[in-house]
Amino acid sequence: MSDLSRRTVLGLAAAAVGAGLAASLAKLFPWQRAGRDGDQPVADAPYDARANDANLSVTGLTDDALLARGITRMALGALPLPGGAVIAADPLVQPDRQPFTRRVAPGDYPVTLYRAQHRVALAELRFADGTPARWELALVPGQDVATLKAGEIFGYPVDAGLGCFMDPAARAAMERRDAQEQKRSGYSNYYDDVLADDLKDSNLNWVMHRPLPDDPARIAVFSSGWGDGVYASYWGLDVAGRPLRLVTDFGIIENGDGRDPRHIAVAAALAALSPEQRRDSERGYAALKADDLATVSALLDAGRIVPETPIEEAEGTFTFEAIRLDKPEALERLVRHGAPTLMPPYLQIGDERKTYPAYARDLTAPRSPQLLAVIAAWERTGSPDTPSRGQTQP
Repeated sequence: MSDLSRRTVLGLAAAAVGAGLAASLAKLFPWQRAGRDGDQPVADAPYDARANDANLSVTGLTDDALLARGITRMALGALPLPGGAVIAADPLVQPDRQPFTRRVAPGDYPVTLYRAQHRVALAELRFADGTPARWELALVPGQDVATLKAGEIFGYPVDAGLGCFMDPAARAAMERRDAQEQKRSGYSNYYDDVLADDLKDSNLNWVMHRPLPDDPARIAVFSSGWGDGVYASYWGLDVAGRPLRLVTDFGIIENGDGRDPRHIAVAAALAALSPEQRRDSERGYAALKADDLATVSALLDAGRIVPETPIEEAEGTFTFEAIRLDKPEALERLVRHGAPTLMPPYLQIGDERKTYPAYARDLTAPRSPQLLAVIAAWERTGSPDTPSRGQTQP
C-alpha cells in the first residue's frame, strides 16, 4: 500500500468519527478560537457567522489596499469543476473528503492565493464578480452550524502541510495516478515521487497539479498557512444567496490585517510620537549603537527620550536594544532613568508577560558579565511597574 493509500485510509477513519471531529479539533488551535471575554471563557456563547468577515473581505480589496495590510495576491490558475462539486481538503491526508453540500454551476474557475508573512493566508475560488453580501461556513454532509459555539468551526484537518481545491473527477485522477505509480519499482509515496516535483518551482508552496497528462482534471494545491491544523472554508454569497467565491482561511490574517501583530503594535507606538520625538529616537539609537554615552545621557536627562521610547529601525525600545546589543553602561543609565523591568506588550511573544531580565537570560548568545551585573542590581531595586520619567509613552 502506498503512502497516499495509507493516508487515505487514515482520512476515511477520521471522517468516520463524524461531523463533530473538525469542530473538536479546532479547539486545539488558538488562531481558530474565539468566544472569550478578557481572560474568562464565554460559556455556551452561540456561533457567530460574522466573526471572520474581516479576514474574508480582504479578497475584495485592491492590490494597493492589500499591500498596506501586508498581503499580496497571486493567481494560481483555472480549476475545472465539470460537475459543480467542490472539495477542500489536505489532498494527502483526506483525499476522500466529501464535497461541500453547496454546489456551483459547472465551469472553470480562477484560484487566487493571498499571502501574508511569507505564507499562504487565504485560498480563494471565484465564481462570479461582485461583493459578497454575507459569508457562510462551508459544510459537508452531516454538519450543522447550529451545533457550534463561539470560536468553533467545521474545517478540514491538515497533517501534510497542504490544502487544496478539487472536484471528484480530479480526486479520481489522482487515485489512478497513484495506482499507476505503485507498479513502478522504487515508488515511495505520492508526495515525494509525484507532487513534490510539481511543487519545486514554487519552493513547495503551490501548484495547479494535473495528475494525469491525458486527463484535464486538475487540483489546486497550496501550503496551509502555519502548517498542520484545522481550517475552515466560507462561501461568499450575493444578496440572492448565489455563491460568488469560496475562501479557505489558514489563520495567518487577524482582523483583516496580514502584518505580524508585533509590527502593527510597533507602528502604532511610533505613530503616537511627534516628528521631533521620532528624530530624537533616531539620534539616540545612533548614539547607543556607537557607544556615544554622552549623547544618550543628554537625551535622557532632557527628557527627549525615555527608556521605553520606541525605535523605528529596530522595532524595539531603548531598554530592549541596550540588552540586545549588550551595552551595559547604556543599560545602567536607562535603569537610573526609570526603566521598568516589564517589557511593553508589543515586545511580548505569546501570553506570558516577559521581563527584560528574563529576555536577557533567554538570548542564545550569553550577555556579558557586566550587563548581567547591571540586570541583577536592577532586579534587586527595580519594580516591573515603575514608570519611566519624562516623556509620556504611547
